[in-house]
Amino acid sequence: MTFSNVNPDANKDAVPDAMIVDAAEYPWSAVGRLNTGGRGYCTGILVDEYHVLTDAHCLFYATEGRWWQPGELHFVAGYQRDTNVTNSKVKSYEVAPGYRAHGGVSLASIMNNWALVKLDKPLGRQAGWLGLKNLNRKLVRRLQNGQGALIQAGYRRNAQHAITVGFDCGPDGFFSAQNRIGNRCQLKPGRADLPFLVYMDGKFNVVANRVLTSIAQHPPRSGSLSKASFRAKMNRGESQAPKAGAASPVPMTTISSLLESLGYSGERASRNKAVESKAAIRSFESNMGLPVTGEPSVSLLGEIIDASH
Repeated sequence: MTFSNVNPDANKDAVPDAMIVDAAEYPWSAVGRLNTGGRGYCTGILVDEYHVLTDAHCLFYATEGRWWQPGELHFVAGYQRDTNVTNSKVKSYEVAPGYRAHGGVSLASIMNNWALVKLDKPLGRQAGWLGLKNLNRKLVRRLQNGQGALIQAGYRRNAQHAITVGFDCGPDGFFSAQNRIGNRCQLKPGRADLPFLVYMDGKFNVVANRVLTSIAQHPPRSGSLSKASFRAKMNRGESQAPKAGAASPVPMTTISSLLESLGYSGERASRNKAVESKAAIRSFESNMGLPVTGEPSVSLLGEIIDASH
């Protein structure tokens, strides 16, 4: 089997701005749906074995003017159509100080629209979890210099039963002072409310900043993730791939799809898909000046995303 010497820069247009991913593969398995009383849902992200980060507004039942009770909530990790990685009832939750469900929309409520949900079961062991990263001046500068990638991941309004990942979030958007960032993702239909992830230094993390406006307005405004005391509670530690259970610790499906979009595919179909995949990975690694291993990994996925956008 032979592969052409692909130049990724020449194939960026072939990579989709967004795609449905396999929710049973990490890091996407750490993303799930927080279902609210059979009436709705929000995207939630596991940040340790027991805790899920979600939007505070998801926990308020506006129709009846009350907060959902924990017993009315259910979190499904790695949910995709009629399957999931694992699921749990909710034991309790805490809404960020400063968020107000009543009284209309305010800047303070938007900036504090976060909640930490505690589960009955340690789903992070089976699904993995993501750590938190602040978009401070240093991290933004690294993104601008091509040392990482900013993406979105979650259940968008027009695709409620599968995880969509948006790859076109920057860093070519408008950046300003510390904790301020503009991006193109918010201009996409159905994706304005999806959480942001950042790939850097071999790991995917949740972006711990609330982006309030897009690059359509100058300058864009943003705020830090709630108050420091609440942010400390949510900072559960480093990202961790699943160690057991139904989720795969390696995102092979996403890697294969992106490499194929970039042109890393055999000239003739191979009966041995594992051999073909290894060859595609080696070709990409060689072209990018990376150590040539031929092995899929979370960090390889990040490098592919970084190179293709």
